Amino acid sequence: MSASTSDTNETLKQILDTVNELKSTQNKIISTINSCRESKKTQENKYVIIESKLDTLSNQLAEVISENKTLRAKIEQIEDKITTLETATSGANVESVYSELMDRQSRARNIIFFNIQEFNSLPDQLTDTLTVDGILKSIGLQINPVYVRRLGKQSNKPRPLLTTLPNSSDVFKVLKVKRKLFGTSNFKDIRIASDRTTQQRQYFSKVASQLKQRSDTCEDNLFIKYINNVPTISKNSQ
Repeated sequence: MSASTSDTNETLKQILDTVNELKSTQNKIISTINSCRESKKTQENKYVIIESKLDTLSNQLAEVISENKTLRAKIEQIEDKITTLETATSGANVESVYSELMDRQSRARNIIFFNIQEFNSLPDQLTDTLTVDGILKSIGLQINPVYVRRLGKQSNKPRPLLTTLPNSSDVFKVLKVKRKLFGTSNFKDIRIASDRTTQQRQYFSKVASQLKQRSDTCEDNLFIKYINNVPTISKNSQ
């Protein structure tokens, strides 16, 4: 083999080696570029996740701010009510409230019967006691009256009969079943009510007036229901 041929082969070999190195370098560059792309894509995904979390936190913060505003408004309303109550119960009003509570307490065991015939004889109280006892038994209650007395001055109409029962819970028992009197033969005209204070009667009259106004505007199935011993307008769902 001549020297010229040998030099040519060596040159070709060097060229091939250089090409292979270029290919290897190109592959490394491509791999690096792809890696950078993947890294960029991963970063972009992270940014998207971070932005989504930031949006969620922003919405939650807006809800918290809104709830705080609502709570602040409610607290201000409560503070206003407390201030109003403190003003209403100051001075002479405290005595009025105390007097009302004591009056209600003294009436807690009383009920009043209406339309019970009145006899002009000496043992009226005994007769009235026996009559009340018979009325209670007619509606299924075994309650012995402690004390009975007529209210007001005598007239052509029978006076209301105030009756004191052993316990305040007995009053609720009577009021709960008093409608059974409509089904009796001897006592269907008798009416029963709790012994209310002047303030309670005024409040009941106000509720009754509201009931009439609403009934006059064609609201049906309305009635007065006692909730926690307070007269309230309710609607019959049937």
